Amino acid sequence: MKAVFTIPKRLTNGKELVVVQKDEYDRLVKHDREVKYALKVIAQGEKDYREGKAVKASCLREALKIYAAKPR
Repeated sequence: MKAVFTIPKRLTNGKELVVVQKDEYDRLVKHDREVKYALKVIAQGEKDYREGKAVKASCLREALKIYAAKPR
């Protein structure tokens, strides 16, 4: 059983406080970064689609080749 600690509200300015192990925190931070990156890529894809810059291909491999060949 894991130990439970109560953090006095005066130390947290009356807010709730969650304590997690370092490895769990690192996993959550990594997940957060991955989600933010995915959302950024999706937003860019939607913007490109609206502007008519979407890559049209029959499969992912072909799309990646076309995308890589595009000048930036």
